[in-house]
Amino acid sequence: MFKRLLINLAVLLLCAAPALAQEAKTFAVLPFGVHGPQEYQYLSQGIQSMLTTRLTWPENFTPLDAGTVKKTVTSLPADSGAAEKIRQALGVDYLVWGSLTVMGQECSLDVNTIDPAGANQPRPTQTQLSKVIPTLETVAQDINTQVFGKPESAVAQAQPVVTPMNEALIVNETKAGTAYANPSLKYEDADSTMGRWRSQTLPFASRGMVVCDGDGDGQNEVFLMTSSSIIAYKIAEGQMRQVAEMDLPNGRNYVRLNSIDLNRDGRHELVIAAAAEQNPYSLIIGFDNGFSIQQDRIPYFLGVLNMPPTFSPTLVGQSVGRVKYMESQIHQMIKTGGKYELGPTVSLPQGGSVFNVTFLPVEDGHQVLVIDDYDRMRVYSSTGGLLTVTEETYAGSNLGIEYHPAALGLKAPSAKNSPQYTAYVPLRAIPCNLDRDKRYELIISRNISVSAQMFSNYRDYPQSEMHSLYWDGIGMSLQWKTARIKGTVTDYALADMDNDGVLDLVVNINSHTGMTGTAKKRTMVVAYPLDLSGADGVQKIKQ
Repeated sequence: MFKRLLINLAVLLLCAAPALAQEAKTFAVLPFGVHGPQEYQYLSQGIQSMLTTRLTWPENFTPLDAGTVKKTVTSLPADSGAAEKIRQALGVDYLVWGSLTVMGQECSLDVNTIDPAGANQPRPTQTQLSKVIPTLETVAQDINTQVFGKPESAVAQAQPVVTPMNEALIVNETKAGTAYANPSLKYEDADSTMGRWRSQTLPFASRGMVVCDGDGDGQNEVFLMTSSSIIAYKIAEGQMRQVAEMDLPNGRNYVRLNSIDLNRDGRHELVIAAAAEQNPYSLIIGFDNGFSIQQDRIPYFLGVLNMPPTFSPTLVGQSVGRVKYMESQIHQMIKTGGKYELGPTVSLPQGGSVFNVTFLPVEDGHQVLVIDDYDRMRVYSSTGGLLTVTEETYAGSNLGIEYHPAALGLKAPSAKNSPQYTAYVPLRAIPCNLDRDKRYELIISRNISVSAQMFSNYRDYPQSEMHSLYWDGIGMSLQWKTARIKGTVTDYALADMDNDGVLDLVVNINSHTGMTGTAKKRTMVVAYPLDLSGADGVQKIKQ
């Protein structure tokens, strides 16, 4: 009888559990009002997105999606009474709204919270513009604990982190973890060879690298460009073996190697941007068990951009500018009469070139990323509005084109009576979505040198890193980075280098010339196999 009583009691408790469970409460965050210069208006939705993420507490507090908020709310509330009406119209338990006032480098952040009883809890804060994100973190923690009643331990666990797949990756520069990575993707490593493949050292300095299928056989080749030649390699039995080489035309400065399947036949052509003295002089090369020049003496700097809205590779070209060397209009290239000519123009922010521009897909369209003359990344909206400028430098390169500036409308002076300048060509940036979520990442290099920070023309980097960045709604944040690489990164690719079915992060490195700058540069290729088997849902929020 006692056993039967216990069984019946257990059954009653199981049946009553759903009824006893507390129904999740709802909240909505409105776009914030931004009072200040136009370039900070993007913070309106950035703050909304960040607070929505930080305040989400599954099975306890769930947010109303931003699309519903945008359709319902036509204007921001002027006071708590108007905010209460919006809360009722949205049908949520809590409403968060506020404003950001920017005055120079100082700003005032006002965050308000309306509860189910209609009571407002304001949180005014004074902070610096560079510290808006940490301040929002603090405000979100206060709302979680003081308004939502979330335990402090749960608040700490609710911060966005990447679900670890390998403990060797530094995530957001603070925690060891991994995302579809391998043991060598971290800041420091006792065994620097763990988890990565390294080629033999080659007796020349590389100027560029692409990994693609050049001959259409379904297998990728590795192409390296030097100052005077182009070389093809295949990976066989763990070794990089040379299969072809061709001398490039003399008297040119070769600054960028790209690849694109121009004919849509499964064979990638090699697009080389070059200059003769200071004028563009590019060429296109085909590969079929050997190299052949398909078109030469093209009077434009050529590049390949993944153009929106389809983000498919597109051949683009650019001539030189009159006021600033690399500030002419960029065009899509079209083939007419067997030759490539300038076609439709590409709308870019001022200072954009075929070398320094990347289109990054975002949920509502795309952003335009530009590496400026100081190697800082400038992030623009699709309409050309400046969103942010990074403090760190990225994609630094020692390749440049020497030129002599001329006043508008005048012919460029000779080298004898004018100063000579150098337009440096930054390395590429690679948009990707390796973790297969709604957010794209950006793979980009970060060459490191103390001397380069003090001397703008010093471009010999003793150390480098590869970074994966993402747009967090306010700025570019670090997702992961590799261990320190000894030498200068000259190029990189995301491709199956050894044709084993595993995607690789392939990095081309030149050795450092030493403290005196007299050592001979040599090159090598390093590959980091990326384990994407568990990439679906990797980017999760731990609760």
